[in-house]
Amino acid sequence: MTILIVYYLNGKFFGETVDWKRSGSGSYRELSRVEIPQTKEAIEAFAAENRYKIEWRTPIPDLVSATSAATA
Repeated sequence: MTILIVYYLNGKFFGETVDWKRSGSGSYRELSRVEIPQTKEAIEAFAAENRYKIEWRTPIPDLVSATSAATA
């Protein structure tokens, strides 16, 4: 399963896929940008359709508002 890294910056979602490459006796990660949908639900559906595992790297707006409301 390929990893899809998702960032939320300046009101937009950005995605990168991770490919593992062999190098000598080890390996390294190679990142490639991909265009992704702009809602959390659509991103999750896109990931399932393309067999990606999502890594959320920044707070997601609807999750941030739900967390702040729960702690208030």
